[in-house]
Amino acid sequence: MTARNRYAGALLPALFFILVLFPPALASAGTVGVLMPGRDIPYYEALHKAMTTHLQELSADAEILLQRPAPAWMAWKNATRKLVVFDSEVIVAYGSSTALAVISEAEAIPLVYCAAYDPVGCGIGSHTAGVEGTFDLAGLIKNLKKISHFKKLAILYSHEEPDSGREMDAAKSAAEEGGATVREIETHDLEKIDLSGSDAVLITSAANINSRSALKKILAQAESKKIATAALLGLTCEQGVLISRYVDPVAQGREAAKIIARVLEGAPVSGATELKTSVETAINISTAKKLGLSVPFELLGSAKVVK
Repeated sequence: MTARNRYAGALLPALFFILVLFPPALASAGTVGVLMPGRDIPYYEALHKAMTTHLQELSADAEILLQRPAPAWMAWKNATRKLVVFDSEVIVAYGSSTALAVISEAEAIPLVYCAAYDPVGCGIGSHTAGVEGTFDLAGLIKNLKKISHFKKLAILYSHEEPDSGREMDAAKSAAEEGGATVREIETHDLEKIDLSGSDAVLITSAANINSRSALKKILAQAESKKIATAALLGLTCEQGVLISRYVDPVAQGREAAKIIARVLEGAPVSGATELKTSVETAINISTAKKLGLSVPFELLGSAKVVK
């Protein structure tokens, strides 16, 4: 045996020992940029946690870059530019409006949307795939009326967010068909929101009214004026909203993770839409009691009850 062969024979066991103790890190499957429409919004936080957890379960070794800018169109566009700079291979947007902001700044990068209300109607097109958050709002309006018997409904929405505007239109149509009058309230200035004269208020998915702090102000005013409240995002009844109807954020996050994993593996995303139909209703019994309202037993049997 030559000296070189003796050296190689001695080196191989040593290399094997090192690899067993210190295995090489797997190459990253890609960078996933995530755009959340604002900070401190429980629904999106739950969705994001479910998505990242399931990505790990799927062994998708991805670096997650989360952006949580102020809830405004220009802030979303600027945040998207940052995700582009950091070479995101796919961008995940929570909500239809943030998805549109991503498309405006990074059309060439695959987009996966989550909790997107009427994505097609909002104009989300090519290079996209995702999980819809669309459901019939008429059921929520009907149940709100069964509890509160409202005749005047205020709808809080943001004209900067197309999905919020479309939610407002759908809810307004349902309320007016039921004989109620509707007042549209733009939410660009939270301090100027006045619910006076309303029997009930519907809180759309607009990001600037769904943070914990914003919702607290709205609910304080509603409680003081004995106004029933309804919301289109989950985990709002836990904060004091009377009734909410929404697509399960955990189910959405897990479904989105499957799509992201496929995209990272090279699958095309153009035109692919995954519709998640697990719509849930929640009712806050304590809020009903504070407002002097009784909840029909038929509703309690089919809803998540928050005490």
